[in-house]
Amino acid sequence: MEFKLSDEQQLLADSFTELMESRDWETYFRECDDTRTYPIEWTSALCELGFDRILLPEEYDGYGLDWVTMAAAYEALGRAGGPTYLLYQLPGLESIMREGNQKQRDAVLKYLGTGEQIYNYAMTEPSAGSSWDDMKTTYTRRDGKIYLNGHKTFQTSSMRVPYMIVMARNSEDMSVYTEWFVDMSKHGVTREPLHKLGLRMDSLAELYFDNVELDEDDLFGKEGNAFMRGVQDFDQERWLVALTNYGTAYCAFEDAAKYANQRIQGGKPIAAHQLIQLKFADMIVAITNMRNMLYEIAWKHDNGTLGRGDCSMAKYYCSHAASMVVDNALQVLSGVGIAGEHRVQRFYRDLRVDRVSGGTDEMMILTAGKQALRKYR
Repeated sequence: MEFKLSDEQQLLADSFTELMESRDWETYFRECDDTRTYPIEWTSALCELGFDRILLPEEYDGYGLDWVTMAAAYEALGRAGGPTYLLYQLPGLESIMREGNQKQRDAVLKYLGTGEQIYNYAMTEPSAGSSWDDMKTTYTRRDGKIYLNGHKTFQTSSMRVPYMIVMARNSEDMSVYTEWFVDMSKHGVTREPLHKLGLRMDSLAELYFDNVELDEDDLFGKEGNAFMRGVQDFDQERWLVALTNYGTAYCAFEDAAKYANQRIQGGKPIAAHQLIQLKFADMIVAITNMRNMLYEIAWKHDNGTLGRGDCSMAKYYCSHAASMVVDNALQVLSGVGIAGEHRVQRFYRDLRVDRVSGGTDEMMILTAGKQALRKYR
């Protein structure tokens, strides 16, 4: 496996690095984090450089590139402190092109290049998280229309997006799970914001659907195919979360390394003390492992050999490894990290959320463990 990027991939990654160096983005990120505001200035600048076109097929005015290129983009942005957790839906436009009808594709593509949040998936309910057996949201056909009723919770991005893809059960046959492409401006839709520990630049909400009237062409994909569609796209989401974890850890490591070489205690930089060196040894091992794992997964995907448990393994490992790195970085930064407004504080909060969002640790363990054992049956 070749780890060297092509000239095209390196140029794209370098363009994102140059963007991150073009202004004091951290002050802007801090303001957005404090006010729980989506950083549209940053995301629109990214999309002007083509971030949302990387995986989009060429027939939809995309670049039609691969996961390795996306990994390089995420690495460049994360290493420079970018909140890449905001970007998960932008690479996912390919899913809409694959599953959606022309009306839905057109609705999404009109936002291409803007950096705006466009859509997300609504699955989780108060009684249905990792298991959907107790999902209570239903759809009912009546007089040529479809009526959606139910309650979704912990829905990321849902205070801002114009569309949500809502999973519901057929009220006449509860074994049938189907997704619907819902215009969130429709009558009967209610959004109630939720506050959270980290990832504050992205919204979180409770969603209520009270006899929301839909048409047959609001069906997303095929009726009864919600599970299969979800399984197909979960891998990409989990891999992107792991990439965010890696980039965040890389940034925290470099911030701490620079500080450790400048901070003098006992007449020498703290980097000269063995206990500090131990922390950096642990950090660089974790960062190296994360990078190797994530690029290998990208290479396997691009060559058609991705395993069912690979992305779950990456999300589980990287969320924990990155948390260790950021915790050590915060310890090295000491008072500067704890008492000031250092970005590693933001990283510390954000990373803890990633062990829950996009699939809990426990579900990642079950998926990765089951797949690891499968070939030895």
